[in-house]
Amino acid sequence: MKNILVEPTGKSYSPGIWAMIKYFDQRPELGIKFHDASQFKHYLLNDFDGVWKSMGTHFSKVNGLPLIHEYPSLSTGAFPHSKNWIKKTFNVKPDLRVFLNSQVKEGFGFQDNIKYCYRDMGVDDIFFHRSSGNKEYDFVYIGSITKARKIPTLLRYFKNENKKRSILLIGDVPDEIHQEFSGISNIHFSGRVPYEDVPKYATKASFGINYIPDQYPFNLQTSTKLLEYLAMGLDVITTDYKWVRTFMEKNEIQLITVDERLSNLEQQLTSYQSPVTSSLNMERYLWDGIIKQSGIEEQLIKIL
Repeated sequence: MKNILVEPTGKSYSPGIWAMIKYFDQRPELGIKFHDASQFKHYLLNDFDGVWKSMGTHFSKVNGLPLIHEYPSLSTGAFPHSKNWIKKTFNVKPDLRVFLNSQVKEGFGFQDNIKYCYRDMGVDDIFFHRSSGNKEYDFVYIGSITKARKIPTLLRYFKNENKKRSILLIGDVPDEIHQEFSGISNIHFSGRVPYEDVPKYATKASFGINYIPDQYPFNLQTSTKLLEYLAMGLDVITTDYKWVRTFMEKNEIQLITVDERLSNLEQQLTSYQSPVTSSLNMERYLWDGIIKQSGIEEQLIKIL
């Protein structure tokens, strides 16, 4: 059995890492097992056969062990292109790079012969266990609740412009956002909930909101929340941006699109009939299929 240590660079892993751990745990015949570094109080790199790092920056070697760098997104925040250049120029060279998609790979612009593969975002099978309970909220938002993603703009709409509609937000809430919007009767925060409980909370809403600002790099990257909404059978409201337009065209569906200030939300809801999603096979976005199609199995076997 080849053992791979997974080390996060930031505060947490991407959903793809948890999917990878689960995928290989369920397939011992592959002879590869992933280990979450956060589960160890102490560990020695020499106890493992390879290291997988979710990037981030990484400037130091790892004692000659096979090294995998995962790039689940382009750089965000201030000066993102400069951050991409720093990672491209100064990160140590791994044995394999795993990119979310071709846009992320092109955004970093690596110019070397390092092997790479793409592993897009997927959906866990727990999101297909749909609830038929009563709806308690009009909308739900799952994911990063930050200023960078302009969530205060979203919430001010419900605070000031549309108090008759309710929204539930699932995820960690920064103090400054919680202080501004706590106590507003139609805005509800669940906080972080166990991953397996997310569908139970989310399906209490009628619509899932895919609120993504139309700005680099968010508008180029796969929206996991949108995939999860569709898997749960929720109707979807989304801001209009490059990735979502490509997704709708590829899948021949039409979702409710709104501007970032949601000024046309009620108009869109009034004219809304039903999304053309009956032919959308969301099971093709299950993590097992996404990982299998990525070619990661074959690449890991080669380098380990």
